Amino acid sequence: MTDTYSVVGYGRMLADRARTDAYVAALERAVKPGSVVLDIGTGTGLFALVAARLGARRVYAVDPADAIRVARQVARDNGLQDRVEFIQGLSTAIELPEKADVVVADLRGVLPTFQALVTSLADARERHLAPGGVLIPHGDTILAAPVEWPEAWDDLAGPGTLHGVDLTAARRASLNEWSRGRLKATQLLAPAAAWATLDYRTATGADVEGTVEWRTGRAGTAHGLGVWFEADLGGGIGFGSGPGTSTIYQTAFFPWPEPVRLAGGDRVRVKLSARLVAGDYLWTWWSDIERAGEPPLRFHQSTFLANPPTLERLRRRAHNHRARLGEDGRIDAYVLGRMDGSATLGEIARELHERHPARFGSWEKALTHVARLSETYAE
Repeated sequence: MTDTYSVVGYGRMLADRARTDAYVAALERAVKPGSVVLDIGTGTGLFALVAARLGARRVYAVDPADAIRVARQVARDNGLQDRVEFIQGLSTAIELPEKADVVVADLRGVLPTFQALVTSLADARERHLAPGGVLIPHGDTILAAPVEWPEAWDDLAGPGTLHGVDLTAARRASLNEWSRGRLKATQLLAPAAAWATLDYRTATGADVEGTVEWRTGRAGTAHGLGVWFEADLGGGIGFGSGPGTSTIYQTAFFPWPEPVRLAGGDRVRVKLSARLVAGDYLWTWWSDIERAGEPPLRFHQSTFLANPPTLERLRRRAHNHRARLGEDGRIDAYVLGRMDGSATLGEIARELHERHPARFGSWEKALTHVARLSETYAE
C-alpha cells in the first residue's frame, strides 16, 4: 500500500525551508545544461521545475497522487511545460524512453524507513539512472537516544483508569506504538548514537536492524527513545529532523512500558528492528537497562502487539490456506471482470444493481462502488 499526499500536504512540505533549500542546493550542484532528470514523488512539481530552470533538457516528474494535475498547471504558469513530462503513477511501474542523469526523490515519512522508499530508490537506481548518474539523496543516517518526554509518553499511554474502569490492557497495547513530536536537545539523557546508515547508492533490502548502546550522561527519568535522521544529499549538503530542528518530519518517539529513573553512567542497550511487511513497517524494540544498585530491566515491544491480528486473520494469511471469495470478493470480481472495455461504468453499475438489489439499493450506489474500483484498478 502506498499513501499519497493531498495538495495541502505537499504545501506543508514545500513550506519546510530546511528541506526544500537543501534539495534545491543539491539540484544546483547536480543538474547540468542538457541533463535528463527524474523527479520521483514530484507532488506539485517544485523540484522538477527547478531542474528545468537549471537547464535540464528533459524532466520526467512522477507521482501517483492527483496533486500532479496541479503540477502541470504550475509548469504552464512558469512556461516550462515543454520540458517537463508529468506521469501519474509509481516510478516502479513505469518505463522511461531514456536514462536519467539525475534522480531526485524525497519519499520519507517521519523516518526514512517508510513504506517502499528503499526499494523504490533501488529500482530507480537500477532501471532509470544512467551510468555515472547522480542519486539525490545519497543516504540517510538514523540516530537515537534515550529521552525525557513525559508529554509524548502520556499521550500514547492514556489513563490507567477512567470512571472506575481499569484500562491497563489498553495502555499496554498503546505503548507498543510510536508517535512523533518536537524534541529539544535538553531532553536527551545520553549523546545521540547512529542506529543505521542507509546508502541509497548501494542499498537493496528494505529491512533495517541494529543495536545501539549508551551510557547516560546525566540523571533523569527516561520515557523511551527519540529517533530521527540526518539526510545526505551529496556534496556536504543535507538537513536533519532531530532535536532543535523544525522540519515537517519531527522526531519519532518509541516509548518504554514505564518511565525509568536513570542515574548518570547507567547503561542502556536497545536493539531496534524495522521490517517491511505488506507495504508498511513492523517495528520491534528490545531494551536492556542496567542501573547501579537496581535489578536490570528488560522490555520487548513491537507495533505488532499494538493491534495483534486475530487467529482467523492469521489463518487466512497462511501459505497453506485454501482461500474462497466471500460475497464482497465475488461482487468485486464480477465488476472487475466486466471491465474489459466493452461496457461503460454506468452499464456495469446497472447490472450490479439488478444482481444485488439488497446490497445496492439504487443505480447511484452501485455506480459509486464501480467507480471506486475503476479508479483503483482500471487503466
